[in-house]
Amino acid sequence: MKVACYYFIFLLISSGCARQPSLPANSPFNVTAVLNDSIWYGTGKVLRLRTSTEKPEQIRKFNLLVFTDIDYPGMGGGPNPNTNNGCRDPECTRTQALVIYKIPLKKGRSKIATLDKQSQVKHEIASFSYIGNSGYLNNGYTYQGAKPGWVRVTRFDKATGTVEGRFEVTFGKDTAYKHRLQDVMPATARFSGGLFRIKLTDVLVR
Repeated sequence: MKVACYYFIFLLISSGCARQPSLPANSPFNVTAVLNDSIWYGTGKVLRLRTSTEKPEQIRKFNLLVFTDIDYPGMGGGPNPNTNNGCRDPECTRTQALVIYKIPLKKGRSKIATLDKQSQVKHEIASFSYIGNSGYLNNGYTYQGAKPGWVRVTRFDKATGTVEGRFEVTFGKDTAYKHRLQDVMPATARFSGGLFRIKLTDVLVR
């Protein structure tokens, strides 16, 4: 009985120390995932917002913002011009956007629901959007409590300012506005196997 108990404890310790999956060193994109049943990729930014009176080391949270130009059903002839570079090129035509706010700048896993509750700004909640021509939203999704719903920072290299992590989130349709592609797009947008490795960017705000 004692042997079985010790073995179980060993397994728990081993699983806790297991190496976390990370983005391959040769990945052409700094964010990858599976969206529903399709490979998804894009170019992300890790933004640390601070005022002129705050030192960078005082700010211990960041926002994750990802754009891509992957096509989606219902786009029709747009957007125009139609690019295909995962938004690595600043001239890309953005078709999709993913954002998660207030992520702790330290190793560990955070629930999306908890991060959303910490926001003091009404619209600063985790979301995913399909973008149409001229930047309007065709469909919008927000986190509504479905599983999975988490983001994990697996490494923060202070010397280079690089943040690595993972995420798994299921978004539901945002009912706050009318969806333009109501009968075309799925009711949920589920991200699985999400990985990112992004250099931190400091943004001064007033």
